[in-house]
Formats: sequence, C-alpha cells, structure tokens
Amino acid sequence: MSPIRTTRSAAGVNGALATFRKAVETTDAYPRFLSEMGFDPNTVASAPDFSLVPPTTKKNYVHAYELPQLIPGGDATSTRIYSSSSGSSGPPTHWPRAKLALDHSVVLHERILRQLGADRLSTLVVVCFAMGNWIGGTYTLRAIEELHDRGFPVSAVAPGVHVDTVRMDVASLGMHYDQVILAGYPPFVRDVLDGAGHDVLSQNIKFLLAGESIGESWRDGILMLVGKVDSPEDVCLVYGTADAGMIGHETPTTIAARRLAFQHNDLDVTLFGGTAASSTLVEYDASLRYIETDEQGYLLFTVDNTIPLIRYRINDIGKVITPCELRRRVSELGHHLDVTTSTEHSQFVVVKQRADIAVSFYAVNIYPEPVRAALADPQLTDAITGKFVLGRRTGDDLRDTLHLHVELRKGVESPGSPNAECAKVIRRNVVDALMSSSSEFNELHGMYGAAVEPEVEFHPYGSEGFQLQIKQSAVERVGSL
Repeated sequence: MSPIRTTRSAAGVNGALATFRKAVETTDAYPRFLSEMGFDPNTVASAPDFSLVPPTTKKNYVHAYELPQLIPGGDATSTRIYSSSSGSSGPPTHWPRAKLALDHSVVLHERILRQLGADRLSTLVVVCFAMGNWIGGTYTLRAIEELHDRGFPVSAVAPGVHVDTVRMDVASLGMHYDQVILAGYPPFVRDVLDGAGHDVLSQNIKFLLAGESIGESWRDGILMLVGKVDSPEDVCLVYGTADAGMIGHETPTTIAARRLAFQHNDLDVTLFGGTAASSTLVEYDASLRYIETDEQGYLLFTVDNTIPLIRYRINDIGKVITPCELRRRVSELGHHLDVTTSTEHSQFVVVKQRADIAVSFYAVNIYPEPVRAALADPQLTDAITGKFVLGRRTGDDLRDTLHLHVELRKGVESPGSPNAECAKVIRRNVVDALMSSSSEFNELHGMYGAAVEPEVEFHPYGSEGFQLQIKQSAVERVGSL
C-alpha cells in the first residue's frame, strides 16, 4: 500500500532509509517481522521502495516480540530510563530511552525555548507534567537540565500534578526570573491558574503544553488570565507520544495559520478539511522524524530511537504539508501568511484525531477533539473546566443515547437552574461541532434530530471520574463499545 503523502526532505528520506537498515541489521525483531510479512528488506533502496514496507503497530510489532529483540544489539540494559504510556488507549507500554532519545529531546526543546525567549531571558520552567513512569515529566526535566548545562539561563522545578505546590513554586521562585514557563497538560495548567493569587498571575508566564489539543478560544482564555491577550505565541503546544517522544511543536507560523483558518472558511477547508477548531498543526523536523500518510489517512512515523520505529502507526489521522505548499495554498486563496521554519528540513503536519479513541454511536465514531473545542467557548469558561467524559448508554427501550459528563469549575455549585442554560449552550456547541467535523453525524442528525444530541450531565470539581489523573480520559470504556 503506497502513501498518498510523504515527507519531501532528502534528509528525511535518507534518515528513514538509514533507520530501516539499522533495524534490519541490528535487531532480532525487525527482520523476523518483515519475513513474517513476506517482505524482502533487500528490495528497499529509495523512497518509493520504502513506501512499500509493511507498517508496524504496537500490536503487530512492539507487543509481538520481547523487549531485547526490539533493541539494537539485544541489550535491555543499554536503556537509560524507561517511560510508560498513559494507558488512555489500552494497557500501558514501557518504552526504553537512551542517549539518542535525550539528544533529540534537547534539540527540539531548545527550539521551543528559543521561541519562548528562554535563550535570552532568565527562565524558571515549572514541570507540571506527572512525574514518574510517564514520559512528559522526566522527558521535559532532563532536557531543561541539559540546556542549562549548555548555557541557557534556565532552571527547573518539578512539582508534578499538585496544584497548590505549583502555585507555591511559581510565587516563591518565579520572582527571581524574567519569566516562568508552565509545562503541563492543558486542563491541569488551567486548574493551576483558576483561583491563583496575584503573586502567581502577575508574573511573566508562558506555556509549554502537551497531551491533548487546544482550541484558539482556549488559548485566548488562558492568555487573558495572565494579561497577555495579544501574545498567542506565548502558548506552545507539543505533539508527542510515549512511543517516539516529541514529534513536533507549534510555532508562530503554525499558530498564525490556524488562527487565520478560523477567520476564513476557505482556508480552513484547504488546510484542515474544515476541522481547524479540533485539529492540531505543528512543525516537525523531517531529518529527525520521517512522516508519511497512508491511503486511510493514518500518519506513519519512522524514528531512530532506542526501539527504532519503522513506518509506525499510532492511529493518529492527519496529513503532511510542506512549507511551499502552505505558502501556495494560503496565497491562492488571497490571504497572507509569513511562513518561516526552524530549519531547512522542517515540515508541517496536521493531526486531526485519534482513530482508536472514540465512542461508536449509531455506527458513527464520535471523537473527543470536536467536543473539546466546543467546550472551550469563552461563555462557558466561568462555569466548566473543559474536562469531560463522553459515553454511550442503552436505555430500557434498547435505544442508545449519547451522554456527555462535564466537570464544573471549583466553587461552582452542583447543577441547578443556572446550569440549565449552560447545558443548552454546551449541547448546541457540541452538536454544531460534530456536524461540522463529521458528515456521518451530520446525516445522522438530519435523520433523528434531537434524539441523537448529547445529554449533558454536570459533575462537581474533582468528583468521581474527574479526580487528578496522569491524562484525563475523554471517553468512557464501555463494554459494548
């Protein structure tokens, strides 16, 4: 199966071929995998050849072999540190990381910190990702430590996911620095700022986020809290996975492109397929991460890592856009965008949704991303945190209903009359977002109307299902799904 879109950088192609050859020659698992798939590795010498290599997945490759078989040289003790996936799409998997993974992390974090001015301004990075097995905390902390040793005026403190400790660290340490970068999951960072005192909110705060997509209204809302309504580039979202580490990150160009698409539907359609509100656009370095898109729209990653990943599918759906394509598409529609990149090998990737994280409702897949974008409406921010759980219920009449459980902000009372109007706004926003992002749901709604609209249920802040987690699960694991 050949890809319909691929990285066009020569460095990317050459790097992918080298990673492929490394896996073939130095691991036990990969040549066995290719043999079992009936594929001869000796036929691969160019990009067209590489596009015919069978894709790997967690199921058919990572879980199919023992850990030493996946590592070049077969020595698990060559691992420096292990990270674990969050388990949001299945049982957690342990991923080994060694020096190469750290080197890549430092390179990519350096670009982000320069973008946020941390090469010039003394900076306290507050690592609010969960510390422990999960990649976000240790991955970020190690990179900041290394960049300090390389001359960046940065320091780190790692309170993890403890709201009061984060606020205390910012209040007591931030005053000694020109700026503070909060690095964490978007919902948690918002929790930190909600209810924080002047000693926190008055500081020069910027944001390094990962774990889920954010909407532009969410970006504006969080910047408003810290008095930076005209600085969208002070919020940088990372796209990454425990499997491969950081894939890419937002830049002033990607942020400007997405915000421009919000203003112009024609640009939204050509860049995001009409789903800019729920999609993520990031820059990535093709010399470090080679990305293809197969005929079903799945992104395929080739990354040289402690476990080399070859045409690896994590079930994210999206597409690759080169800088030239971005300039052309914007210009052809009569718009202007200053397209700049971090390196000559940089490309852009649109990430639309996770195909394996959805609720099946009337045979239509309902994905979290449009719902998340709908809940970021500014008129809802005083009432709800933006955290939600989507599920399906079968009633006594055997008819399915879509349920949307929404967390109230701290201090907001349990559902009462004030929330009746809020529930109407949420329901309307979510239906509009789903109809806009899914032609299947649009058709379903045309057939059944209000019967397929979500029932909104509010839950107090921090109640069951919304307790502090490593990563908030937006979809219920219902046995019938």
